[in-house]
Amino acid sequence: MILDQLEIRVDSAHYIRWPGGGGFQPIELRVNGRGLIDLVREVELPHAQSEYDRRIAAGETAEELGPRGALAGSYLYLSGCDVFLPSRNLLGEPYRHGFGTEPDDPRNRKSLLLQCTCGITDCWFLLATITVTEDTVAWSDFCQFHRNGSYDVRPSVFDRRQYEAQLAKT
Repeated sequence: MILDQLEIRVDSAHYIRWPGGGGFQPIELRVNGRGLIDLVREVELPHAQSEYDRRIAAGETAEELGPRGALAGSYLYLSGCDVFLPSRNLLGEPYRHGFGTEPDDPRNRKSLLLQCTCGITDCWFLLATITVTEDTVAWSDFCQFHRNGSYDVRPSVFDRRQYEAQLAKT
C-alpha cells in the first residue's frame, strides 16, 4: 500500500490580521504536496456553481453573491493549538462544536480540519473522521458541518510515525 504524506507548513507571510486588531497564524495542512483547501475547493466547486445559479435564478444579483463559485474552498487553516501536539484534534479527538445535535449524530465523532474565513470556527467548518491505528492515521468521511451529506474527498492514509513527526513540529 502506498501511503499518503502529510506536510505541515507555517508561513508567517500568511498571518491573518483582523480589522479590529489581533489575528493568528494559520497552519497549512498539505496532503501529497497539495494544500487541503485546494483539494476541498475542487470538490466544492461544482456545488458552489450550482448554488450560485439557483440563487441568481431566484432573483439575487451577482453583486450580492460575488463571482460564480467563489465560495468553494472558502476556509482558513487552523491555528497551531488545533494542529500541533499536545492537541489531539488531528489524532481523532472529536471537535466540540457549539451546536445542539442528537447524541448519535455522526458529526459529533469527527475532527476539525478547516475553519471559517471570518475567524469564528463554528460559523463554517470542515470535519472528517480520523482513525488512528498502530501504524497508520486515516482521514475519511469528510463533511461540511452545515451541509447535508459527505464530501467526495479521497480518503488519505498516512504512516503514523511520519504523521506524528509533522504534528510535533513547532
